[in-house]
Amino acid sequence: MGNNNTYKKDYVTRINLKTATEQREKLIKFCLHDHDKDQFLAIGWSCVDFESDDYSAFYDTVVEYVHGQNRRLNPALNTFKSACVNDLFWTRDLNGVYWICRVKTPAKAYLNKELDIGAILPVEAYEFGLEVPGQIKASFNRARGGIVQKLYYPAIIEYSKFVFNKLSGKNYYALNLAIANNVIENLPDFELEELVISYLQIVKGYYLLSNSIANKSTTVKIECQLISRDVNNVKKAVVQVKGPKASELDALAFKEFEDKGYYIYLYAPGVKKSEEMKNVIAITPEELQEFYREYKAILPESITQFENLFNIGFSEKE
Repeated sequence: MGNNNTYKKDYVTRINLKTATEQREKLIKFCLHDHDKDQFLAIGWSCVDFESDDYSAFYDTVVEYVHGQNRRLNPALNTFKSACVNDLFWTRDLNGVYWICRVKTPAKAYLNKELDIGAILPVEAYEFGLEVPGQIKASFNRARGGIVQKLYYPAIIEYSKFVFNKLSGKNYYALNLAIANNVIENLPDFELEELVISYLQIVKGYYLLSNSIANKSTTVKIECQLISRDVNNVKKAVVQVKGPKASELDALAFKEFEDKGYYIYLYAPGVKKSEEMKNVIAITPEELQEFYREYKAILPESITQFENLFNIGFSEKE
């Protein structure tokens, strides 16, 4: 049955299990794979001296040590400090398998010099698989992404809650119906970009140029470049996508693309000064919603899985 808890944070956290040990495989086995034992998330700093399992004392000792060396405090220390029971974390093992973790008790100091563990966060963890939404995957793959990262996307929070419910076999977290009923508005950035690009390819007759990252000298970020399929009317296009919480786009910022003969497709909460451009086309939420309804059977699962999982989740609750 479960506790049907209301999730108290507006984010879930990605964490890399990576301390200064040379035995990372053993570290991950200690944290996740020893199923007959407790499971943990762990951070390092086993070099500092402390005697109890009190995390606050450990934290203060590390802060003093770091400041004494004129170094920056690793954000993971604050993440462990603020972690509450029932917070959700994503981590990944050396096989690329993603794990969903629920915090069981607050962090505590735990010394293991061989694995460079200075503190642990006791969790209930389940092996999920190799494929997760793009926003979660990107957080692990981001260059210089650090040990931890908070993911604030409402759909990712609901997805994480649903996955934990399913894998634990308990209806542990209540899901947010408002998120489920408005899939597009709550799509994470990666999935929203993929939906808009799919729209341009299926409805507008373009195909995506595989090596279409904008030049480093470009002052405006674009998602990709496309070219039309019609050999009798060849058109080039670029696209920029912004989610509902972003600022409106200035069409004139894309003039360099228009000067080179591109059509500019924009999806954003608002587009200003488009009347001063000839080749700017604003995609409306209504167009995208209609496209989603008509073509979702052939859209990537990374997009439709949010609607599918919520439908499954609510039918299981009823």
